[in-house]
Amino acid sequence: MSVLTDLPKILKAGIRKHGVPGASVCIYRSGRLTQAAAGVLNVETGVPVTTDSAFQIGSITKVFTATQIMQLADEGKVDIDAPIKSYLPDFAVADAAVTDNATLRQFMAHTSGIEGDYFVESGRGENNIEILQKMGRLLPQVFPPGERMSYCNWGYAMLGRVIEVVDDKTWDTSLKERLFDPLGMQQALSLPEDALRYRCAIGHVPNPKKKGQPMLSPMPWLAQGQKSAGATPMMSTADLMTFVHMHLNGGVTKAGDRLLSRSSTNAMQRQQIKLPADSPRGATGWGLGWILMNYDGHKVFGHDGGTVGQFSFLRILPEKNLAVALFTNGGDAPGLYDTMFRQTFDRLGRVETPRSPSPDPEIRVPPEKVVGRYQRMVGTIEITCRAGQYFVESSADPGHLTGTTIPKTPIVFASRDVAVLESKIPALKNQTLVFQGNEKSHSDYVGLGFRLYRRC
Repeated sequence: MSVLTDLPKILKAGIRKHGVPGASVCIYRSGRLTQAAAGVLNVETGVPVTTDSAFQIGSITKVFTATQIMQLADEGKVDIDAPIKSYLPDFAVADAAVTDNATLRQFMAHTSGIEGDYFVESGRGENNIEILQKMGRLLPQVFPPGERMSYCNWGYAMLGRVIEVVDDKTWDTSLKERLFDPLGMQQALSLPEDALRYRCAIGHVPNPKKKGQPMLSPMPWLAQGQKSAGATPMMSTADLMTFVHMHLNGGVTKAGDRLLSRSSTNAMQRQQIKLPADSPRGATGWGLGWILMNYDGHKVFGHDGGTVGQFSFLRILPEKNLAVALFTNGGDAPGLYDTMFRQTFDRLGRVETPRSPSPDPEIRVPPEKVVGRYQRMVGTIEITCRAGQYFVESSADPGHLTGTTIPKTPIVFASRDVAVLESKIPALKNQTLVFQGNEKSHSDYVGLGFRLYRRC
C-alpha cells in the first residue's frame, strides 16, 4: 500500500476505527502536497469534509503568535529578552518580582512559571485580550521563572497583547496582515463571525445519552481573550502547510517574499529549555513556539492543538523536507493521529515515531517519593499506593476547561521518575506522569501532558 496514493483510503478507515466524525490530512513533501478528507463537518447536517475545509487549530496558533513576535523583533520593535512590562506597563500577576521581570522569551518557551490555564470570559469585543490581561493579577506561580517548563496559555494571550500594543491594531488584524495575506492562505480566519464565509468544522464531544455516539460541542469557541493562544483560529491543512513551507525555507514564502529573517527562523527551532526524559510525544525540549522532538535520533519539531471537540496535529522532519498535518473534530483523535503519523513517518520519512515508555513491574519506587497530592488552579492529582500498587486519580475544577478528570487508575513505573497509566479509556491509555524535583526524598512536581502540578 502506498501512503500517498492510498491516503484517502487510509484516512477513511482510520476515522471509522477511531470514531472520529471528520478529518483532513495533508502531507508536505519537498514542496508538494498530498491531501485527503473524510467524514462530516457536523453530524447533524451531514456536510462532508473536503480538503479545503477549515478546522480549529487550537494551540498550533502559538507558533503563529511566536512568529509575529519574531517579526517585530526583526523590525527592532521588541526585544524578546526584555520584561513584558516594558510593552505592557500595567501588566501584573500575583508575584511582584515576576510582574517586573518575566520576559517575552519566557512566555514563548513556557518557562515563566505562571499558572496559565485561565480561560475566563473576557468579552467578544476588540479589547478582549486587554480585559484578560487585567483579570490575571492574581495568577500564582508554579515555580520560579526559567527554572523549568509548564504550559502557559495565558502567557501566549499576553504575547498577543504585546503584538496589539506594538503594532497598534488588533491581534486578528496583525495576524491577517503579517501572515495570512502574504502567505496566500485562502481558508484561514481568526474571527468567529468569518466562519460564515467558509466550509468550517464544529467540534464533537461524547453524547452522555447515547454511548459511543458524538454530539455537537456545547462550546463552539473557547474564551476569545485567549485567541492568540489558540481559542479561535481556523484554517485548512493546506493553508497550514504554506506556513510550514515558510519556516522550512528560512522565512521566505513560496512567492519569494521574506516574512521572517533566517536567524529568527532558526532561533524559533533552537532549544530554550530541556525537558525530562520520556516527556510526552517524544519531546526533548521547547523552542520559541515550537515543540522540539526526537524521532529515532532525528530532529522533529511541531505542535498540537485542542479546543472543545477539535484536535490538530503537526509534525515536521526538516532533514527529509517532510511535514504532516491532521485536523479532526472529535472522537479518539490521538488514536487516529497515531495511526496516520506512524504510517507516514515510517514509510515516507524512514523514521520511527516515538512510543510510550514501557511499564516495568520490577521497578520499585519508594512511596514517600511520589505518594501525595499535587495541585494547580485547574484541579488536583492524587497519587496513592496500596499493597505495592500505585494509583492516580485527578479532579478538575469545574470553573476551568483544561483540567483533566482521571478516575482512580492503576499506574506502573517505566523508570523511577515516569509512570504509565493503565487505562482502557482511549484519551488516557498510555499517558504518562513525569515526576520532577528533589530526587533524593520526594518529588516536588508531577507533569501530566506538559503541565506541572505542585506538591501540596
